[in-house]
Amino acid sequence: MLTKALCRLFVPNADDPKDPRTRLAYGRMAGVTGIVCNILLCGGKLLAGFLAGSLAMIADAFNNLSDAGSSIVTLVGFKLAGMPADEDHPFGHGRMEYLSTMGVAVLIILAGFELAASALDKILHPAEATFSIVSAVILTASIGVKLWMAVFNRRIGRLIHSDTLLATGTDSRNDVICTGVVLVSSLVGWHTGWSLDGYVGMAVALFVIWSGFSVIRDTVSPLLGQAPDPELVEDIRRTVLAHEGVVGIHDMMVHDYGPGRMMVSLHAEVPEAQSIRVSHDLIDNIEMELQEKYNLISCIHMDPVDMDNPETLRLKEMVTGLLSEMDGRLSLHDFRVVAGDTHTNLLFDVVVPHDYPRREQLSARIQELVHSRDPKLFTVIKVETSYT
Repeated sequence: MLTKALCRLFVPNADDPKDPRTRLAYGRMAGVTGIVCNILLCGGKLLAGFLAGSLAMIADAFNNLSDAGSSIVTLVGFKLAGMPADEDHPFGHGRMEYLSTMGVAVLIILAGFELAASALDKILHPAEATFSIVSAVILTASIGVKLWMAVFNRRIGRLIHSDTLLATGTDSRNDVICTGVVLVSSLVGWHTGWSLDGYVGMAVALFVIWSGFSVIRDTVSPLLGQAPDPELVEDIRRTVLAHEGVVGIHDMMVHDYGPGRMMVSLHAEVPEAQSIRVSHDLIDNIEMELQEKYNLISCIHMDPVDMDNPETLRLKEMVTGLLSEMDGRLSLHDFRVVAGDTHTNLLFDVVVPHDYPRREQLSARIQELVHSRDPKLFTVIKVETSYT
C-alpha cells in the first residue's frame, strides 16, 4: 500500500516502467526513500546502542549510515545512467547503473570489515552490556522498517529491471537479519548474563561481507557481456517469425548497454522469390515493432532462401535430419546447393553450443554422413557458436 502511494505521488506515468524517464523517476524515488529511512534508523539505533552500552547496536547504526551512502550512490547512478547519448557514447550511459551497483557492493563490504574490526575488539576486551526496553523497541521497529525497505527495493528493482535496486534490497534484507541477531543476543545476554555482543557482531560482519561480494559477482557478469535472457530471446524470435514472409531467423545477437538500452541484430530468412521491395518493407516494420515492444534498437539482415526448388528442400531436410541424429542442439542456416555434372556441393553454416565437444571434427563427421547417403554430395561447412 505504501509503495503504491509513493509511486503515485512521485512517479509520473508509473504504469510505463519501460519509458526511460519513468525508470529514472522510479530510481530517484527509491534513492531518496532509502536516504531518509536509513538516516532515521541510524539515529534510532545510535540511541538504542548508547542506552544499552552495546557495540553491536552502535555498529549496526553505522551500517545504516553506510546504507544512506549507498542510497546516494543509487541516486547518482540513476541520474548518470539517464543521461542522453552523446558523441562519445552513442548508446547512452546505461552501464553507469552497473557501476553504481558495484559502488553499493563496495560500501556493503567496507561496512562489514568495519563491523568485524569492532567485533574483534569486543571479543578481546569484553564489556558488560545492559538491556533496555527502549532499545528493544527501537530495534524491533528498525526490523519492521528494513523489512519493508527490502520488499520495496526488490519490487521496484524487478519492475524496472534494476540490479542496483535489487542489490539495495539485498542489503536491506541483510540489515533485517543483522538487527534481528543483535536483538536476540541482547535478550539472551539479559537473561543469562553471557556476553555474546562481540561474537554476534563478528557473525553479522562476515554475513555482510559475503553479501557484498555476492553483489559484485552478479554485477560483473553483465559488464563482461553475459548471455541474454533466454525468455527475451524466445520472445523476439516469436515476434519476428509471426510475420508472414519470414521463414526463419538465425545469428541473433543481443548487446546490453545498460538496463533498458539494448541492441539486437539478427538474420531474417525471406523467400528468394519475394521481391526485394516487399522484403525490405517487411523488415522495416519488424524493426519498428521490436522498438515499440521491447524498447530496443534492432538491425535485421535479409537472407534470401530458395523455397521453390524441391531438390534443394529435399537435401536441406536430409542434412537437418542428420544433424538432429548427431545432436539435437545442432542447427543449420544459409543452406545453398551448387550442382555440377560429377558432384554437388552443399554449402551451409552449422550452429553449435559454446560447450560443444569435438567441434574440430564436426565438419568431417557431417561430410562422412552426407557422403554415405550420396557419394556425389560434398559439403562446404562453416561452424559457428550460438550467440544466445
